[in-house]
Amino acid sequence: MGCEAHTPVARRMPPAAHGATDRLARTLARGPHVLAIPGTGNPAHLAENVAAGALRLTAEELEGLNEAHTSAG
Repeated sequence: MGCEAHTPVARRMPPAAHGATDRLARTLARGPHVLAIPGTGNPAHLAENVAAGALRLTAEELEGLNEAHTSAG
């Protein structure tokens, strides 16, 4: 599952955001009790991870990401 340019979440992300960004945002949207600790040595990926952590997904966006994740398998 990637951060496709046509999805509502992708339109709010930096143009170079990779598939991990939407998965991270989806994971963090599960609630304040969830702590995701992604590792990276790449400064660009770190910026994307921070951006994903700042996203507040709408119910529609979260549903779309959940459907994409389920269909990807």
